[in-house]
Amino acid sequence: METPTKVRSHYDVIVIGGGPAGSASAMLLAERGLSVLLLEKDQFPRYHVGESLTGTAGDFIARAGLTEKMAELDFPAKPGVKVVGREGAEFFVPVLRPTWQVRRADFDHLLLQLAISKGVEHVQGAAKTVLTEAGRVVGITVATANREDGDAQAVRAAFVVDASGQSVFMSRQELAGPRRVAAFNRQIALYSQFSGVASDVGETHNSTVIFYRDTYHWSWLIPVSSEIVSIGIVLPTASYKLRGGTSKAAMAWGLEHMHPELTQRTASATQVEAMHVSRNYSYRVDPFVGPGWLCVGDSHCFTDPIFSFGASFALTEAQAAADAIVAAIANPAAEPDLLAGYATYCNRGQGRAADLIRYFWKFPAFFAYMTKGQHGGDLIRLLAGDCFTPEPLAATIEMKKSLEDSPVLHRIPEGRGRDIAARIYERFDFFQGVDAAFLDLSEGVMIYFILAEDDIDLYDSLRDFEEQLVSDFGRDTLAVLSFTPDIIEAMPPLDNAYTIVDRRRK
Repeated sequence: METPTKVRSHYDVIVIGGGPAGSASAMLLAERGLSVLLLEKDQFPRYHVGESLTGTAGDFIARAGLTEKMAELDFPAKPGVKVVGREGAEFFVPVLRPTWQVRRADFDHLLLQLAISKGVEHVQGAAKTVLTEAGRVVGITVATANREDGDAQAVRAAFVVDASGQSVFMSRQELAGPRRVAAFNRQIALYSQFSGVASDVGETHNSTVIFYRDTYHWSWLIPVSSEIVSIGIVLPTASYKLRGGTSKAAMAWGLEHMHPELTQRTASATQVEAMHVSRNYSYRVDPFVGPGWLCVGDSHCFTDPIFSFGASFALTEAQAAADAIVAAIANPAAEPDLLAGYATYCNRGQGRAADLIRYFWKFPAFFAYMTKGQHGGDLIRLLAGDCFTPEPLAATIEMKKSLEDSPVLHRIPEGRGRDIAARIYERFDFFQGVDAAFLDLSEGVMIYFILAEDDIDLYDSLRDFEEQLVSDFGRDTLAVLSFTPDIIEAMPPLDNAYTIVDRRRK
């Protein structure tokens, strides 16, 4: 790998992280004439999960001139996504435009090499601290293996991009907001690569296949070459413990019990690499922009990976980030508005993706029906990654209405109480770790949560939620209390309270 022997003291932009978000951001900025340092701590190629790309990623690949390279690397062309549920429920969503299944080690390396070919200076090393002046980020300190003294070097820049993925560098530096668990948290994904897996035939050959058993119990099957298939088993933390509590036991259970078709197709499969495990991977960071810096991709948000939005969204956000940075460097006075626009753009896309996933888990039968009905075209676009459009698609409007509609809300008198109830329902209807939520309006606004267990991440999420309620509705007579199963007897009587969410009944 090409690595400069010496890091310069100043660049127009420093990009932290060499995954798709980082390499794409760096490449696009270099193509616009800016000097760019790309800092990546790992030696590439390196393993990474997230092998299925959407149509928007395919667009990026085509524009970058990599189509022939994808074939050379034996990346299968992806025809679509097949979803297989219980009792014969099945539907297929074709891709909107050409895209691929990839081995991320090779794909990410390809993007990094492309960025280097565009003039990006790549260094293997780690960002250590952030340099600030008068509240503005003006650079970072860098530790590289080729520094003889072993000390971190100060490197200045007009702008810094955090593309560090789940390392959330800017959050750990306390410039971006804290990393907070999101609705699809408290899950464990176990995954590896296999040979000898029976393939689909016909129009679904080389498709991503999603098998689901119950809510949050699902698996993926993704062909990543002509011989190798990526298989993952995803379970809630509590279910993982019941299935043996080890990655080997949970993978064996998933291959045997998740779905009969998965069991059949893997009957002669051989695992060809080590098992990988990801825990509690759903999170958000907010704010994720500030004077002289912004976050791209997983460094500010990661949701449930069921529809494979991660790498594709990273490439989409990289393009928006590059546009904002180039414009901000050219016109510093416009930077606040440009960064606010970028944040709105990202939140819009990530929010629509989260709604799409929530709708699938809440109404899987209706989701399948929608793929064949009047909103079928919209769902194809959304699953292709077209979640960032300025105006919402008709399907997203219908899904959001369904997600926000709860019979209990209509029983609460109009006004502040109902508005707060709607916030509780929207935030915690699918929030793993929160078993129940109640609203008592008899004396002010009292909100009671029953948590699955004593967990600091859950308390942090409730604290964030309370702060947002206070900001929007005022502190007057508003209080939030939480109880774990071991102290639930200490809860006051809830005879007059409204039940907003209660998963204990299911």
